[in-house]
Amino acid sequence: MIGEIFGGISAVSSIVGGIFGSSQASKANAEAKAYQEKQQALLNKQAKITNKYNKEKFEADVDNYKKMAAYNFDTAVQKWQFDTQIQAIQAKTDAQKALMSAENTQKQLTFNEVAQQQAKSQNQLALDEAMTEDAFARQDLLVNQLQAQGQAMLGQAGKVMNKKVQSLDAQVGRDLAVLDASLTGQINQSNLEMFDITLGKYAADAKAMASMMLTPEKMPDIPAPTKPPMPTFVAPPKVLPGMASPYQSQSVAMPLIQGIGGAASSLASIDWSNPNKKDK
Repeated sequence: MIGEIFGGISAVSSIVGGIFGSSQASKANAEAKAYQEKQQALLNKQAKITNKYNKEKFEADVDNYKKMAAYNFDTAVQKWQFDTQIQAIQAKTDAQKALMSAENTQKQLTFNEVAQQQAKSQNQLALDEAMTEDAFARQDLLVNQLQAQGQAMLGQAGKVMNKKVQSLDAQVGRDLAVLDASLTGQINQSNLEMFDITLGKYAADAKAMASMMLTPEKMPDIPAPTKPPMPTFVAPPKVLPGMASPYQSQSVAMPLIQGIGGAASSLASIDWSNPNKKDK
């Protein structure tokens, strides 16, 4: 009878153990599933945060590019306007300089013309004075010749007078030749000086013209700035959440099956054919 009792207790224990094992497996499965779900929620949240950041960063990059492009274009326009004003001022200044240079050159040419006329006039006056002196010298020479011839004729007669008159004529001829040579030299010198004066004016005019500023040409317009083409921006791909590792599910039925199997074995070992049999 005691064997049957212990066999029954063993069977009950097996069943209770199976129920407890099934409960523990169910609890472990629930905890593992909860952990998997928590991990998946974290992965989903991380993917959402990443996608939000990528979207905001992409929009910020596009907005920053537009702002910087607008700033650069405005700066380029301001520089273009400034350079255009500078170019206009420079063109006006160059035109004024060219006008002043032309006026100064014209004044220099006029001065050269006046200087040439003055130099030629002085040279001509000197030549006129020389020719006047030559005329007076010739006149004095002729007067002296006539006086000498008259004295020779009065004081002597015959061959002696003729020789003396011839000697006087020869002396006058020599004096006239000297005067002719001197006058010719002065005329030639005057002509050379006139040539030098003309050549000097030509050189002075050439120097004045060479120093004159050329008429400035109109500078080409400074190209106005243009906006660069808008680049093509590619949005970042959407990040998909990763998959949490699936939990390893424990069998809930197996502990029950093992408990029931153990109970069946315990019950099977009892001799149910003689319930009144006493244990020895």
